[in-house]
Amino acid sequence: MFDRILLAFKFTAAGRLALDKAVQLAKEHGSELRIFHALDYRLKELDRSDPKLTEIIAQTEDRFESELKPLLNGFDNAQFGCSPADPAMEVCKIARYVNADLIIVGSHQLPEKTCLARVDYVGMTILEKAPCPVMLVPHCK
Repeated sequence: MFDRILLAFKFTAAGRLALDKAVQLAKEHGSELRIFHALDYRLKELDRSDPKLTEIIAQTEDRFESELKPLLNGFDNAQFGCSPADPAMEVCKIARYVNADLIIVGSHQLPEKTCLARVDYVGMTILEKAPCPVMLVPHCK
């Protein structure tokens, strides 16, 4: 059903829950999983070869390798990418480019509400502009 899944990822607890769901679905469907993390959009002003940007990208990729790759539990059909971008617009652009069948987004939890999720600006924009279905993963246990 899903050949290509795109995860809009943030290094947060909600992002890790969304990663768990993305890996589960990718395994169940034999899907390719693309994980995208948007860096601060203000870094777009830097040339791609700028040492500052190169270092930030390397640190983010290292963080993926050390923190997230172990959470893939041996699932090897996953790719990680990061770049400075408006998160919502870049996720939708990537989804179109790779012909994604599903975008997965984590939601935030309101601290005063038990298991009541909220969608921020990025999530709402993805929901509005996505070229494919979007799954919102609630931040609940």
